[in-house]
Amino acid sequence: MDSEFSACPLPLYSPSHPSPCYSQDPAYDETRLDSSPQTATGVLPTGIFTKSYGSATVVLFDQESSVSVPSYGREASVRGSLILEQDMSHISEIVAKLDGRIEITTAESGALMINTVKKSYSLWFPGSSASSSCPERIDFACPLPTKFDHRGCECPLPPSYNAEFRGFPALFAKCIYSLTISIIKDRRRLGFLSKMKTIRVPVEYHPQTSPPRGISPTPTYFLSAVKVMPEEWHQSSFAMNTHCSSNLAPIQCQAFIPSVKIFGLSDTIPLHLQMSGPLSSLRTFILPSSPSPDDIDDGKGPVRVYLTRMVSFEYRGKATWRVMRLGEGRFRPLPPMVNFDCDCRPVCVPDDACVQSLDWDGEVKCDPGVAVGGFKSAGLTVKDFITLELIPPKPVSSPLLTMQHAIPIRLVTDTFLNVAT
Repeated sequence: MDSEFSACPLPLYSPSHPSPCYSQDPAYDETRLDSSPQTATGVLPTGIFTKSYGSATVVLFDQESSVSVPSYGREASVRGSLILEQDMSHISEIVAKLDGRIEITTAESGALMINTVKKSYSLWFPGSSASSSCPERIDFACPLPTKFDHRGCECPLPPSYNAEFRGFPALFAKCIYSLTISIIKDRRRLGFLSKMKTIRVPVEYHPQTSPPRGISPTPTYFLSAVKVMPEEWHQSSFAMNTHCSSNLAPIQCQAFIPSVKIFGLSDTIPLHLQMSGPLSSLRTFILPSSPSPDDIDDGKGPVRVYLTRMVSFEYRGKATWRVMRLGEGRFRPLPPMVNFDCDCRPVCVPDDACVQSLDWDGEVKCDPGVAVGGFKSAGLTVKDFITLELIPPKPVSSPLLTMQHAIPIRLVTDTFLNVAT
């Protein structure tokens, strides 16, 4: 057997072609189809923030120029220096404390405080340095955690936030952070004088988040785009109902928003609405008959869109929630409009047999002052929606009922960065 195998010629060897060079950047003949890069570039701001209290000054690094409150992102450290301009011989210890808490007040729970950060750092004490006296400058770094423990559960650290809803039910929610530096003095040397000086600096926590992908370009003709790229659009169905005593049929509505459903605070969100129903119902919604005291005449039209935010807090199985508006958009009807003088009237009598559609295009974005996206932590939930509102010309006397329909979305701090080349 060995001789038989040894007689078989070995295959000829030819070296393979060199393997291609791989890179995260596309070559001249390649195109990056999609990417979700990190917004943060890794380059920290170079400005500083200072706060003085008598002969002691706190200097905080990594800040934008001329900030009124120091701000930090996810996994950041509160870095800075303490500068002393006094006799340091009577100082016995210097301690830095990083504090964070959620303050909630509701009618159900009363006033509650939930600690999110509570860390202490000894900056100096006798024996901590070669010198027996306190130095004139002490550098420090206090890292911010990303999570905290609440009743045995791990919760994400919430961003700095403040919501106040007066009236009923009242709801007040705050997520606040601060850095406190305490200069402890030797009471034996000072006698009756104060033995501790405290410098408190409010800080803000703003973790950055971005959508996983961007918003597709708004098509010229929406319905054809839905057929070609249905995966790019999320469809939400609802009905505009009528009074029980009315003979009108409800109007069926189909709302479309980008399927990503995660948007940056500065994004303009496109949307589309299609309303279909009997001609008699559409005519009642679009065409008022005669002026009436209950007419809506504010120039906004019958179809409206808002960005709304629901802030809720759950305590012992009971939830308190309130809703606020973050921005208002606009809708415009698309041609061709419904022919209310239907040519097929001899055939489709009555009007209820003639079903037609109305199409509307619109967009909505946050007001400029909105700085925090949605989050959930320790029973406090901040959730965002696109809310459509359909109002007939005479809301009080109309057989059609005013309709509000909310589509859940998520707002994040940053817009999607399109790096395709």
